Amino acid sequence: MQKILTTELLETLIGQGYRYCLSRTTSIFGEDADICITLLPVKQAPSLKKLPERFDTYFNIGEEPRQMAMGIDETIVLVDLTEINVNAEVN
Repeated sequence: MQKILTTELLETLIGQGYRYCLSRTTSIFGEDADICITLLPVKQAPSLKKLPERFDTYFNIGEEPRQMAMGIDETIVLVDLTEINVNAEVN
């Protein structure tokens, strides 16, 4: 399941111990956006040399993702929650 990144979702993830987000950037052809950034929250710092194939980089969850939650022009920022049990109800 993927959700749009919001500050509420970000705070919930931080509260559950997530400290980093793996990041994948792709080009899309949408009416409102040209770029899609997909974040995967993780608790341990990943190694740049050993990132999973589908990811480009990673961020400290309290830095770049916090800025992304405020919105980026012509960019959709999604959070991949497929393998994560988000305890709080997040819209």
